[in-house]
Amino acid sequence: MSVPFRAASLLSGPHGRIEDRSNNFTALRIALAVFIVYGHALMLPFGVEQAGAWFAGIDGAVQYALDGFFILSGYMLTASLFRGASLSGFAAARILRIFPGLIVTVLVLWLIVGPMETRLGLGAYLQQAQTWWFPLAVIGQISPQATLPGVFDTHAMTYMNGPLWTIRYELACYLAAGLLAAVGVWRRKAGVLGLTALVVAWSVIEAIAPYTGPLDDTLYAAARFGGGFLIGASAFALRDRLPLGAVPALALTGLAVLLAGTPLAMVSGQVAVAYVLLWLGFVRLPGRAGAAVREVEDVSYGIYILHWPIGQVVLNAMPDIAPHVLFAAMLAGALGAGWLLRRYVELPALALKPRLSAVFSTGFAGHARTGARAGVPAE
Repeated sequence: MSVPFRAASLLSGPHGRIEDRSNNFTALRIALAVFIVYGHALMLPFGVEQAGAWFAGIDGAVQYALDGFFILSGYMLTASLFRGASLSGFAAARILRIFPGLIVTVLVLWLIVGPMETRLGLGAYLQQAQTWWFPLAVIGQISPQATLPGVFDTHAMTYMNGPLWTIRYELACYLAAGLLAAVGVWRRKAGVLGLTALVVAWSVIEAIAPYTGPLDDTLYAAARFGGGFLIGASAFALRDRLPLGAVPALALTGLAVLLAGTPLAMVSGQVAVAYVLLWLGFVRLPGRAGAAVREVEDVSYGIYILHWPIGQVVLNAMPDIAPHVLFAAMLAGALGAGWLLRRYVELPALALKPRLSAVFSTGFAGHARTGARAGVPAE
């Protein structure tokens, strides 16, 4: 039986429970991915040095969409850790979430797209050291935006897969959360809130007095994405004290607009994005449409890691394609390829979680027994 929809449900209501899986988070992740596809469809034909208020506004919104992924990830992973998830299961889930899809994507680019699209010819392509370095560079996140010889090198954006640069920061957040959960910090409200305060302070200091020197871009991105991840984590830690409604969402959004251009711009924007995502995530949509939103297949990762090379291939075939037509082609291709990746790679890989978790558990236990024999107390 369908539940009658009341407009008031958009304006107020209690916080939902992540444990019930009665939320719209998967649909929101897909929406964020689609928005990023649109931003990249504007960028691919002309590069990042574009003028105009529309492009600047879209580019800014895309950056907050990227932050949104980290915010939701921090929220949901903290929910798992607060529920007492085992570290072996946590590690297995994170590895199987990221690497199978990434590996398949890189192999397709290396072995299929590269040979088909290179202007050097297959023989010359295979003779280049750059060709053989590519899979290690991208899968190992040594150079996630690596290129292949003679492939897309005449485009405004020459990367084989530009969006993959964020994966290293996602992995860093997972690693930090796991290690800090192992010592109990990320399993306690006070620990998560304290960490959030430290990283937010770091991001504000970075805005006031930016560091310039080796790894400056890396440190800035770490402060940005780490801050977003922890803001999401803190939202879960404070879930019982966080009423959700349209009025606070509008107020926080307005405050973020007012603080634009100040050292608090990034933090205020991420807080507003976090609140809006949680509010929309727990809005109860009625009937079959609501059920479809809540139960939609999670193809967000596939869309995110596949749309860029699809766009590059389309652009190679049709150099004069209009950006909005390119967006339609990228989105259609990414939705189809993302579903295939989900169905035939991600889900079978995630089904291996119990086995991989058991392997990790055995390893941890063996390490503890070895330590005990050496005179170190086993935990």
